[in-house]
Amino acid sequence: MAEIFHKNKILLFLGWFLSISASAQVVSIEGEWSTKDIIGYSNVFEYSLIKEKQPNEGRSVIFSLDGTFSCGEPMICPNGCSVYTSGSYKMVDNDHIRMVVENVRFVGFYCGNLRAQQENKSKDLGVFYIYKEGDAVRLIPSKGDFQKDRDQMLYAQMLDSFGKEWKLYDFVWNNTDGNQPDEILKDCKDKRKQIDLSNYKIVSSKNENYGNVFLLRENENFYYLVYNAVNKKVSLAYPKNKN
Repeated sequence: MAEIFHKNKILLFLGWFLSISASAQVVSIEGEWSTKDIIGYSNVFEYSLIKEKQPNEGRSVIFSLDGTFSCGEPMICPNGCSVYTSGSYKMVDNDHIRMVVENVRFVGFYCGNLRAQQENKSKDLGVFYIYKEGDAVRLIPSKGDFQKDRDQMLYAQMLDSFGKEWKLYDFVWNNTDGNQPDEILKDCKDKRKQIDLSNYKIVSSKNENYGNVFLLRENENFYYLVYNAVNKKVSLAYPKNKN
């Protein structure tokens, strides 16, 4: 079992390394994307964009090679009110983008005071982490710690992977009275005497229908911990021996 744990650490490290290497590749943002929200106008936490392979009939944003973008929605009828934004963008590094809205336009008979209040106003939207998912990207606000942005995306990928593969693990349950993540971690004992949890920290978590999953990390070593809140039990996830 110790050998399996060792192999698991190697695989997790390789996944971590490959993820970081992949993030070093430039994400191409140029071109037309469909978007649910108008860039710089809608009050949302993040933007989700899907690459357009044919003419788009909904809201869209175009990132041009000259460092400008334009975003808008089709005019359904002249008596309505359609919103358009435009501005400039700059790649901060391979997977971070800064956007500035330099113009907001309203077209339609019923735009009213919106046109007078917000048109032609400049707004720095700040820096966004570009997280690629197939033909789609998520623009997630960044606080400036670019490595932390990449780590958080890695953690999300690892937890999603565990959610699909948790049946490939064995569990040895411990009772716990903890309510907070750090308290739960202290009550988790490695009954198979294979790892020392004292130096591990919880770096991310996710709620699943079978319990709360915590991702533990010490340098490049990762482990999963599952907490059953109903039965107040906690266990490490032990990779099953496939031999």
